[in-house]
Amino acid sequence: MPNLFCTSINQHLETIAKRLVTCLHSVGETELWNDFAPNLSSPGNLVLHVTGNLNQYILKTLGNKIIFRDRDKEFHDKPDTNIDTLCEAFEATIGECIAVVNSLDSERLSRTYHVQGLEYSGYGILIHATEHLSHHTGQFIWFCKYLFDADIDFFKGRDLNVQ
Repeated sequence: MPNLFCTSINQHLETIAKRLVTCLHSVGETELWNDFAPNLSSPGNLVLHVTGNLNQYILKTLGNKIIFRDRDKEFHDKPDTNIDTLCEAFEATIGECIAVVNSLDSERLSRTYHVQGLEYSGYGILIHATEHLSHHTGQFIWFCKYLFDADIDFFKGRDLNVQ
């Protein structure tokens, strides 16, 4: 029987990933690597950053995948990558994360891990990684609505006032 916590984490990862990809498709290719303010990374760099975080926290720490993360480059590199390629890489990372989460048992979830100089249980790592992805995706949604006047409505046609 699957762990209910892990199942919930995976559902959340899938939902948030779909939202980020939807937002990314509201960005034009010319704006993908454009920094819109001194302290505001480009849409492409934001995707590199959340991907790097998922790689480090879930794939490397919980999945034992050999990864070297250069966090600073996630904010400054401007690779010659288009939106579709960036989405594919991000979605592949989400798929790998889901597989790792599906493999976790209660012992691995309860174990203590060290990441970025911090100490987390396996549960804590999953909460952190999911929250981090959600946090930046929320920023990205706002960013796309504000800068690109994107009509992003994830609940279009649904009555959310139903009790």
